[in-house]
Amino acid sequence: MTSQIFSNVYLNELDRYVKHTLRIKHYLRYGDDFVIFVNDREAAAAHRAQVKAFLLEELCLDLHGRNDVIFPCSSGLKFLGCMLYPTHRQLQKRVWNRVLARTDRRSVSSYFGLVHAHCNAEAVRHFHWHTLSFIDE
Repeated sequence: MTSQIFSNVYLNELDRYVKHTLRIKHYLRYGDDFVIFVNDREAAAAHRAQVKAFLLEELCLDLHGRNDVIFPCSSGLKFLGCMLYPTHRQLQKRVWNRVLARTDRRSVSSYFGLVHAHCNAEAVRHFHWHTLSFIDE
């Protein structure tokens, strides 16, 4: 638990740098994982170099080689159990199945928020029908 808190406190400087100095509008960070969305490959490479230099010089951190990649957004990005696309996001199949399996009377409101935030209208309707089975009991 403390490592998550410390990563948020320590990497707050990265957040400020990315948002205020680089002025990147589409930036996500959760713990020590982060994603930057830009329109072209050259801008992505330039921002990567700037962020890498900032992390090394200011925070004494380095990017993990396996996760330091640039690729087109159209192919989608797996991030925190979701597939992120330029126009929408979608829960991964394994996460969707886990939601359906673990939903009960106590957790329905929590999963309700997750499904509404990350699923299309058809999946939301499916979740509603699924929850009716144990709410009416």
